[in-house]
Amino acid sequence: MAHWLMACVFLCILPCMAIAQSQDETENVYLNLSLEELGQLDVTSVTGVEEQWFKAPAAIYVITPEDIQRTGHRTLAELLRIVPGINVASSSSNTWSIGARGIRGNYGDSLLMQIDGRSVDDPLAAFVHWDTVDLILEDIGNIEVIRGPGATLWGADAVSGVINVTTKPAKDTQGWLVNAVTGTYEDAGLSLRYGGKLDDNAYFRIWGKGSFRDAYQRPDGTDAHDDWSMFSGGFRLDNQAPNGLNWSLHGGVTHSNQLSGTANTPDPLHANEYLQIVNDGRVHNYFLQANIDKQVTENNKWSLLASYDHTSRSAINDVQFDQDKFNLDYRHRWAVTAEQLFVWGAQWSMVSDHIQSTPYIYYTHEEETLHTFSAFLQSSTKLFDDSLTLVFGSKIEHNDISGFQIHPSARVTWTPDQNNTLWGAVSRAPRTLGRGTTDLNLVAVFVDLGDFGGPSGVLYPLPASGSRDLEPEELIAYELGYRSHLTRDLTLDTTFYVNDYTNLLNIDLDTFSLINGYQGQIIGGEVNLIWQPAHTFRLEAGYSHAHTNLSGEVFETFDLNEAYPDNQFHLRSYLDIGRDMELNAALYYVDSVPSYVADSYIRLDLGLTWRLNDQVQIGLWGQNLIDPKHTEMIERDINQYTGEVPRSFYFQVNMTF
Repeated sequence: MAHWLMACVFLCILPCMAIAQSQDETENVYLNLSLEELGQLDVTSVTGVEEQWFKAPAAIYVITPEDIQRTGHRTLAELLRIVPGINVASSSSNTWSIGARGIRGNYGDSLLMQIDGRSVDDPLAAFVHWDTVDLILEDIGNIEVIRGPGATLWGADAVSGVINVTTKPAKDTQGWLVNAVTGTYEDAGLSLRYGGKLDDNAYFRIWGKGSFRDAYQRPDGTDAHDDWSMFSGGFRLDNQAPNGLNWSLHGGVTHSNQLSGTANTPDPLHANEYLQIVNDGRVHNYFLQANIDKQVTENNKWSLLASYDHTSRSAINDVQFDQDKFNLDYRHRWAVTAEQLFVWGAQWSMVSDHIQSTPYIYYTHEEETLHTFSAFLQSSTKLFDDSLTLVFGSKIEHNDISGFQIHPSARVTWTPDQNNTLWGAVSRAPRTLGRGTTDLNLVAVFVDLGDFGGPSGVLYPLPASGSRDLEPEELIAYELGYRSHLTRDLTLDTTFYVNDYTNLLNIDLDTFSLINGYQGQIIGGEVNLIWQPAHTFRLEAGYSHAHTNLSGEVFETFDLNEAYPDNQFHLRSYLDIGRDMELNAALYYVDSVPSYVADSYIRLDLGLTWRLNDQVQIGLWGQNLIDPKHTEMIERDINQYTGEVPRSFYFQVNMTF
């Protein structure tokens, strides 16, 4: 409790320093966005067209380049900690489980993650491999995070939310960038980027990045064997034609032979026991993506995305995955009048994978090619001098496993004046089942048949199996949100939701197979306050609550009602000290998660950045400063070798020229 009080007092005395700084009328060219500018930020993830964040009919949070710089987080997964309503849990040095609104899945199997419109979700595993989602963070334009279903526009993978990462155009990243970092956990990291101009309309950038990170420690102080290294690189080429036809070409590669970790495998010689595996996972990924858009008229625009991804991954338990993914996505926006807008589109994707199984993890079909087709239509109507907006739409999707699914949604926004916005939404969001659910067979343990009336001493593998007879999980979401500029210096953003779930998956304890055995409600809300009393200071406080009330057959040691923190809180501050110095701080609180053997924890991050000149800045960060280490996630009875998130420090130099 003393640590908590000291951290809160430290953060709360900063306004006095900031106001004094403002009274000196110190101008800072690195100032964060004002509250007025924040409200006018354009977002596209909600309705598919540009609109002001303040008026968007969804619970959306925008991570700006300023946030990326000032929070001190070094990966996309860690950066999501600042979003209210998003839970980030690190189960090892190179593994994260991320979820929203009471549903985390094993590693975030209901969140859609996109980079420049290209999905980076693994269709086989049905979640994001956060260790390979690697970018130079300084090249990100913004990150739009929706909590709640993005059903009509984004489909079956966006049940709990959507994370849309948009990188900066090549025109905005000209010249050299060099970023070097070293620290107690991140042993070494180097990022290089160069941007150039081909002609008056064409620009490019090329980049490369290498990272070497140390291992966590287990609760008993021993090495968790989860150190890792990652190498990535890529390019972007943009062409902005005078006739309104614009195109860009993206490509990249990610490679690692050191994704170290530990796992358990059933012991075939001893009933109900496991053997520990210490191994290096390996991954090789490359992609190519093309984006084309055409501004036909002022009110008529279309866009086309085509992408190809190849991934080869060898897991710690020696399961080998090889996957090829093709995607085509067409979208058209047409404003019939100033008050009536239509957005429609169609998508096709094909996933072909090959799996080399092991005796303990195997797939019913080791080679498979699956297709998904979808089409959507959405209408936006403005009424009463644009103070009322109605948005109706639906997506129809066909998957080779789940068949046809419909994703309707209705949204309404009422903006009576420039300082208040009230919005509501109702959405249906079924989650398409992937092969990682329907075809996976996992030998959970070897059992002694003598315990079941058979011959004693004879061990039999007890597999947990999926089935293509399973129904898609389904969510009906009811949302109500309110935003307000309470004063010139204070902005409120709050959301209340009720999520009705049916057909959630769990394991039948009699047959040890997956069934649609969970149903119920998750009720909660999120509140975010931003206070900017001076031009040199900003304070943000966010709180989220999720009350889970699901029923169904559960394991004795695992209850889905206790698999997500009930309460989360963060308090962040940005302070400019003179023209050349920044002091940034963040305090995080996360409730206990009994099903993953994680106690509640408080985390404090502090960072000091000194700008030597317009080209060079130096940063020193301390993270998890309150406790030496804490546990965020342990998979009970499956992996007792999880490491704990440590206290860490790092030093960073950033140069542009």
